[in-house]
Amino acid sequence: MATPLGWSQGGSGSVCLAFDQLRDVIESQEELIHQLRNVMVLQDENFVSKEEFQEVEKKLVEEKAAHAKTKALLAKEEEKLQFALGEVELLYKQLEKEKLAFEKALSSVKSRVLQESSKKDQLITKCNGRREAHAAPQLNIHGLFPNSPVPVSKVGFYPNFCPRLRIQSSPGGSHLRKCLQGPGRPRK
Repeated sequence: MATPLGWSQGGSGSVCLAFDQLRDVIESQEELIHQLRNVMVLQDENFVSKEEFQEVEKKLVEEKAAHAKTKALLAKEEEKLQFALGEVELLYKQLEKEKLAFEKALSSVKSRVLQESSKKDQLITKCNGRREAHAAPQLNIHGLFPNSPVPVSKVGFYPNFCPRLRIQSSPGGSHLRKCLQGPGRPRK
């Protein structure tokens, strides 16, 4: 090992020791400098300038304010939606009640129509039966005397004026009266 300039050769042991220690210090400092340079490179890569940081911070504050505004608007609209859903539910229940009432009324009307229709059919059947019972004597009269005039009822209607019921008036109109009075009604 060469002795640095200005050092004496006399105490070679102490000089060598000092030189070794100095070399160790320099090596550790160089390693420390190398580590610091690596840290600086990493910091440069991850470094953000103060202006950029402030700009990003301002945007964050604006976004938080917009988010709060949107959240409040959402809450208001959600409240309106819940109110509307409640009204829809009430209207649906009311519609169901009205539907049941309508179906009940319709059923009642249908039942009444069937009863009236049945009653009408019974009256027609009864009247036609009586007409047929009284028709035999009239056929004989008209059969024997074809030129005889057709009898006219007291009311002034002609026979078979109600072809749907097929009621034929008899002299005096008593047959029509009997037919319309029915079995349970008193005669006039």
